[in-house]
Amino acid sequence: MYENAEKILEEIRRQSELSSEELASQEFNELMKDFVIDDNVEYPDPEYLIEIGGVPTMPKGNLVALSAKWKNGKTFFCDILTAIFLGSDHFASCRSLMETGYVMFFDTEQAKSDTARIRKTIKAMTPEHRHGDFEVACLREASIDSDIDQNATVSRFDLITRSIVHKHPDLVIIDGIADLIYNYNDVIESQDVVNKLAAIANKHNCCIVVVMHQNKGQKDKNMKGHLGTMLFQKCSDVFNVEKCGSVFVASHAVSRHRNCEDVCFKLDAQAVPMDAVADRQQQVELERQQHESNLREMLLCIVSEDGSPIRRSAAAERIVENYPYQRAKAYLLLKDFIKRGWLLEVDRSTVKLNTQHG
Repeated sequence: MYENAEKILEEIRRQSELSSEELASQEFNELMKDFVIDDNVEYPDPEYLIEIGGVPTMPKGNLVALSAKWKNGKTFFCDILTAIFLGSDHFASCRSLMETGYVMFFDTEQAKSDTARIRKTIKAMTPEHRHGDFEVACLREASIDSDIDQNATVSRFDLITRSIVHKHPDLVIIDGIADLIYNYNDVIESQDVVNKLAAIANKHNCCIVVVMHQNKGQKDKNMKGHLGTMLFQKCSDVFNVEKCGSVFVASHAVSRHRNCEDVCFKLDAQAVPMDAVADRQQQVELERQQHESNLREMLLCIVSEDGSPIRRSAAAERIVENYPYQRAKAYLLLKDFIKRGWLLEVDRSTVKLNTQHG
């Protein structure tokens, strides 16, 4: 007893002799203990929810973004991800990596009748015994900020976070995240909502998928505003969805780990997504054939069919005069024609049509 008391007194004396700088250093080291990577600790890889083409994706504890142009199949792909996680066999290359689990789907944009169709669509793709393992909620009528809106008792963000705390879902889908804030171009609002969602995903070990529109430009696939920039920086994965004729293509644009193959789908007569890999392959082949036909047509406009030589510079000039290409692109096309075997090099500056090529 006396020995313990002496040890305590000795520690008190030792602490009193430490300088304020040493005490501050001790406190800081204790604070950092939970954040510094320890070589003696084995940190497990994230738990993935589904597999696409043999590649695991949708990691728990992370944010995942899903983007597309307006009306290009974002919500349908969210339906598909939910159904795959719940054991759907509608997509040959996709499967769930969990035997059990729960999904919460929050629709912030549509009316209740449209949100109800989301649940019906997911049920149509999901084994009947899993119909109780997901919930769909319509948050359109909820407030963005209950502190500002005096008539509101709870905000959309609060409803989502409290649902995660109480129901412990594995997969959370927020369609769309821009409706949780007032201005997706506001830096502070954007940082705040993304950082909070990332922290919630980590704390409650769930994968949160957020939907965000792309910019309006046809070739611009970046997500809109400062919110889109923050999502690109913070999300572990980004998927893009694009409509190609009657087929929707969901591509894995960015990943911190491995990118998975495209998910191709189309809608049946009841507007339920179905596998469209074969349809997409047929589309790609037809596009390839059309592209090749266009190139052959161009070739015959710039060289003589009898195989007479022409200077590369003159051939490039004809491309520029007759087609919407710059000179650099014209020379690249000439290289492509030579690689395909359609043009033969007579010498370094002259080419001619390969009349023996089919």
